[in-house]
Amino acid sequence: MFFRKKNQEEKSLHSNLRRRFHHLLIAKRKSSASETLPKGLPKNISGRRHIKSIWSRLNSPQLKQIRGLASFIIIGGILIGVFYIIFFSPFFTITKVTVEKNGNAVPETAITAFLERLKGRNILFVGTDSLTQEIEQTFKNEILLVRIKKSYPSAIKAEAEEYPAAVNLRVITADKTQKFVLNQIGYSILENTELKNLPTLIWRTNKPFTGKSIMIKQEKFTPILEAMKRFTEVFGLKIAEGEWKSSERELRFKTEKNFEVWIDLTADINGQILKLKKALPKLDIYNTPLEYIDLRIAGGDSEKVIYKKR
Repeated sequence: MFFRKKNQEEKSLHSNLRRRFHHLLIAKRKSSASETLPKGLPKNISGRRHIKSIWSRLNSPQLKQIRGLASFIIIGGILIGVFYIIFFSPFFTITKVTVEKNGNAVPETAITAFLERLKGRNILFVGTDSLTQEIEQTFKNEILLVRIKKSYPSAIKAEAEEYPAAVNLRVITADKTQKFVLNQIGYSILENTELKNLPTLIWRTNKPFTGKSIMIKQEKFTPILEAMKRFTEVFGLKIAEGEWKSSERELRFKTEKNFEVWIDLTADINGQILKLKKALPKLDIYNTPLEYIDLRIAGGDSEKVIYKKR
């Protein structure tokens, strides 16, 4: 009996020790959980109230001022960086100039040299409109249209459309013969040469020409071009060469069929050519060997065509 009673007391002692140890663990966990909460808050505060409290602190006036100051510093830094890049950095400095153009009115070196002065300038402050006007004025007798394009960050590209070459002009004086290529407005774009795909216009005069210039004024040159172009369109015959007689105000040009056509440049050019077209049933210009056709005659019989056979 005594031995059994002793065992029961030992069992009771062990059970009490376990309970105390269990309570100590629970108390320790509660204590550690309460230490994570901000001071002054109840230990049983909910997670939602805890988040709300943190958010309210983040929106406090002091933190708003700090955030505002930080934003001001960041934006200011960005603006200073942009200002530096635009005004002081070489990032937008023009380093390359290219030219694309049709024709050969302006030598490549001339227009390129004109644009070379842009190098070293800030591309952001180059006005394309004013630059376009300046180029067109400087090369007004050669360039019909020009377009300026910016290729960021540091290149300028010019596209120039030149007046097309119109005729080879052969100036014959008592001492020598000069050769020029005239563009559409009568300006000499090339000297001492002729282009094979253009008709040749002969001009006999007393004085030679020097340098590039308007050799035939546009109001006189336009009717010459119109007569040649219109004849070719209507009859499909190429013009080999022509002669401009300025004193007589007439044009005589030779066709590929080796006969001449005489036209009065002061009269209705299209009317003179259509007069010849109406005469085709009687005068077969393609098969009849002719020396010349004179379309200058006007008067009562406006349809009269004078010609001479070989």
